[in-house]
Amino acid sequence: MSNASHVRLGAVLLTAYLALYAALLLAMRHSGNFDISEPLMVLAIVGVGFSLVAWLVTARATPLTYSIANPAGELAAVAAFLLVAVAFITWGLSWLHRYFPYDPAQTIAILVAKLAVFVVLPAAILRARFGWTWRRLAPVSTQPHHLLAAAAMSVLLLAFQAIFGRGLRDISAAHLPVATLLYGVPLTFVWMAVEAGVVEEFFFRVLLQGRLAAILKSELGAVVLSSLIFGLAHAPGLYLRTSFTQEGLQNPSLLVAIGYSVVMMSVSGFFMGILWSRTRNFGLVVVVHGMGDLLPNVLSTLRSLHLVG
Repeated sequence: MSNASHVRLGAVLLTAYLALYAALLLAMRHSGNFDISEPLMVLAIVGVGFSLVAWLVTARATPLTYSIANPAGELAAVAAFLLVAVAFITWGLSWLHRYFPYDPAQTIAILVAKLAVFVVLPAAILRARFGWTWRRLAPVSTQPHHLLAAAAMSVLLLAFQAIFGRGLRDISAAHLPVATLLYGVPLTFVWMAVEAGVVEEFFFRVLLQGRLAAILKSELGAVVLSSLIFGLAHAPGLYLRTSFTQEGLQNPSLLVAIGYSVVMMSVSGFFMGILWSRTRNFGLVVVVHGMGDLLPNVLSTLRSLHLVG
């Protein structure tokens, strides 16, 4: 397949994604009086705006070497393990909530389980079957242009959360002592970088998107498909695990669960996918992800670890 064909494939997949997005958004609006203003804002700001910025700030970045010798076999292994990951999201989290009903044990147990399911086990499979080492599987670099890209995206995400999110206002309203903030904010960043950044970026960006790109020969196509799969992986949990859903959905129908997973949850995968595609730097995407989740989670993280009242 020629380079022009690879570009067309990416464009076709992006067009198909947007058509699916529009169809689901309209179906949700007509079937359940779903307010489409929030997802459209998320699409415009996060999906389009952040993706454009991610593209621009990585313009001078040189991607790290990432060669996949057996993309078909590795993608098959990752796809098979994706079923395990979906089962964990759907039923495993519910089991952990029941078995560990109180914090901090619950929060710590969820972190350990996520790392095992999304990082340790798939990495072990790829190491055993395809000879990967951790250093090759999840490369990290401190190249200046990579650091500048990480800093720029982190500032953008912090500013976005400070302006549009409740995290900063909630922190201010809690009147936490300065000493608590001095250790609480860095601790929350590390926690979110591991729980959300390492977990999600390793599985959905490094493993899934990386191998889709090797198969399709289309970076855009890989970004689109991995983002869509990331969103859809949450749909069974949104539909079946209603008592533990944190997205504010009240007993969603199957249509709403699928629609929400696409129009709200898949969108953030685009700019993170672009960062991975343009740098192949696992450390970069982990840091940016952690910064994006920082402000909304300071209070909840410190409370779940019983560090504040």
